[in-house]
Amino acid sequence: MAEDNIYEEANDSQIILPEDENPFRNDIKTSTEIKLSLSGVVTELEKNHSKTRLFTTAEMVCDTEGLIHSGFIFSAANYAALTSINLQNCVTINARINFFAPAKLGDVIDFEATAYFDESRKRDVRVIGRIREMKVFEGTFQLVTLDEHIFTAQQKNIKKEAALRRARDKEQA
Repeated sequence: MAEDNIYEEANDSQIILPEDENPFRNDIKTSTEIKLSLSGVVTELEKNHSKTRLFTTAEMVCDTEGLIHSGFIFSAANYAALTSINLQNCVTINARINFFAPAKLGDVIDFEATAYFDESRKRDVRVIGRIREMKVFEGTFQLVTLDEHIFTAQQKNIKKEAALRRARDKEQA
């Protein structure tokens, strides 16, 4: 019963922006179908810089004490990184991260993301997450921008490799 009170209290005091009330919804080009209630909402959007806010919910809790699973924090930080670049076909290829403190149900985590190497397809993005003034997350994400959706590029590579294999097999026969 004590756990139920924790969830009810936190849910009653939270204000979560509905998906369609995101003030930057028309400006965001990346991850347009992402569930903002699990990844955060954009609160600032500039070239090579964004801020997002994650409202922790009962869906993210991993124990009876109200601990938020770190995967949700990572995902929200990754979303912040993507929005700082804000290009349609941008994907994460690497991340180096640190968690400095836990988050609990009802916490609001603010992320700030700054992208570097503007002229390159491969970009580094530094993301810091804070609950109030306390740093809880810091990471560097490596993202790459593609000319087309990653699945389209992947299928083209598979077909290209298959054609090369057939050509090699033909030569060996």
